[in-house]
Amino acid sequence: MKLFVSGFSPLDQYVEEAIKIRKANFQELVVQRLESRDILKNPTYIQNDDVLICGSTIYEVFKKINVRGQLVPMRVQTSDFFKALNQAAMVGNELNIINYKEVFLKNDTEELERIFNIKIHQYYYTDTEATDRLIDKLIEKNQSIVIGSGLIVSKAIKKGLKGFIWYGEESIKVAVDIAFNLLLARFEEQSIYKRQEYILDHFNEGVLSLNVTGRIIQVNPKAVELLGLQKYRDLRGVSIKEIDELDGIYEHLINSDYSGGKLLEYENKNLYLQSFPIYVKDVNDGSLIIISDAVEIQKHEKKIRRKLYDDSNRAIYEFEDIIGKSEVIKKVKDKAKKIAKSDANVLIIGESGTGKELFAQSIHNASLRSNESFIAVNCAAIPENLLESEFFGYSEGAFTGAIKGGKPGLFELAHKGTLFLDELGEIPLSMQSKLLRILQEKMVRRVGSAKSIPVDVRIIAATNVNLPEQVEQGKFRLDLFYRIGVLKLNLPSLNQRIEDLEDLVLSYTARRHPNFINVIERWIQEISQLLAKCQWKGNIRELENNLERFFAYLESPVNITKRDVLNNLIESLEDNHFSFKNEVTENETYQTLIKEAEINTIKGVLQKTNGNKKDAAKLLGMSRSTLWRKLNEIN
Repeated sequence: MKLFVSGFSPLDQYVEEAIKIRKANFQELVVQRLESRDILKNPTYIQNDDVLICGSTIYEVFKKINVRGQLVPMRVQTSDFFKALNQAAMVGNELNIINYKEVFLKNDTEELERIFNIKIHQYYYTDTEATDRLIDKLIEKNQSIVIGSGLIVSKAIKKGLKGFIWYGEESIKVAVDIAFNLLLARFEEQSIYKRQEYILDHFNEGVLSLNVTGRIIQVNPKAVELLGLQKYRDLRGVSIKEIDELDGIYEHLINSDYSGGKLLEYENKNLYLQSFPIYVKDVNDGSLIIISDAVEIQKHEKKIRRKLYDDSNRAIYEFEDIIGKSEVIKKVKDKAKKIAKSDANVLIIGESGTGKELFAQSIHNASLRSNESFIAVNCAAIPENLLESEFFGYSEGAFTGAIKGGKPGLFELAHKGTLFLDELGEIPLSMQSKLLRILQEKMVRRVGSAKSIPVDVRIIAATNVNLPEQVEQGKFRLDLFYRIGVLKLNLPSLNQRIEDLEDLVLSYTARRHPNFINVIERWIQEISQLLAKCQWKGNIRELENNLERFFAYLESPVNITKRDVLNNLIESLEDNHFSFKNEVTENETYQTLIKEAEINTIKGVLQKTNGNKKDAAKLLGMSRSTLWRKLNEIN
């Protein structure tokens, strides 16, 4: 794609500057100066995608000889014409305006003659040969000033007359803007076409675009391959009626609407066709047909399933991700690290929300099986009638709706790795006996199959129910309890590790709301003191839910005060119907809790300053008089 410029002398500099400004956005654009006579000799030199800026006179000539490309004629702008008129009037009082085909000024020229104090003569010519005769005629009449196009002015100057071109910066700017807008549209068209061509060439499905009469508008290589049409050099414009190979599926290709898909047998292949009618202004304009190989679809489906298993069946947490410095959590982590070195089954016991899966994944990642799969399953979430097929898999034809080729169960997927059974206490007794047999024999048999498959799996189970009590009630098998609970790990509740509240709040803030971290760090002590007075029946999960609600209420960390923080924290606790611990009396309000936190903060700062109230006020961000008032209230 090129931009050609023809004519405009003596305004070449204006043209170059205008093009230079716009060309910055078209780094690969070629700009070329071309004489009009060269175009007249070789009209085909300019291609369809090229743009040519030329004078209005030669524009008419170029149109007659069918010069290709986009032609942008220079149009005289009123402001530029008046500038030329004014310059000419300063040289002489008699002017000659020469135009192509008709006089330039259609209305009476008396008003212009009066304003500029000049006499205006108007002439026009019908072909370029007549321009020389016209200028010679002006010389005979002793005329010396000419106003007109670049062609007229250049010839007048050569014959000794004074010429003033009626194009100026404004005229050039308008023409150049139009030219570059055309170029931009062409660039965008080419870009869209290239993208479409690339997509079609690399699309895994065949694409066949037909017009309303059944002629091929576009076809990609994949469609040619699937339909066996390689012998045809170019199918564009060919009617599918004329293609013998398509006789068998012609009726399915033309005038059909089955966006839901249709399976057809074609040349020993099963093709899956989807047809989409194309409408332009509510009028049918043909159709777009997507053609797929059914066998390839099945292969892709298997790859996707395998990829999903590979990405999801892994443990992402490690012991470093378990937050807390309390003695109780340190002891549990140390014990878990020892358990990780063993290959025996593990039973993790803890209340809801204490991080049982977090510990399970950490144990797996610290074990010798860390490079293998970690399969997690919530036993309470699987319907009882699907438990067996989910755990053990099924063979092809085992039941109605079974996937062709069968499906591996959780034990097969976890082979050489770890199977995490969450909510173990929810497994029904009928399933417990089958689970026990697999743990003993280390063999699994798919539903509907007589073949046993060896599996090497480590079980980590978790529960928040009292399994020994379940055993006594006959709801859980004692032998399964011993088989799974070789190693036991009891997780502490959040109420048993209150000293970890600061670390948990800061960690959650940094992970989910980092823009609030400075605010929370500033008043973490007061926040933790308030949270420590609460009963955490949902443990860390409940704490994080409450913190998420708390940050939603805060809205923004800008210009926020301690009172704002604590008030919003209390509101989030109230919305959760939170209950405080027994040491908080019925008459004690939420506001007294804030007051208590404030008193503890003042006392702590006074200890740091050795009782220096001036320094304490500065650290607390309040005036000395405010500090004195608060100390009097405390006393």
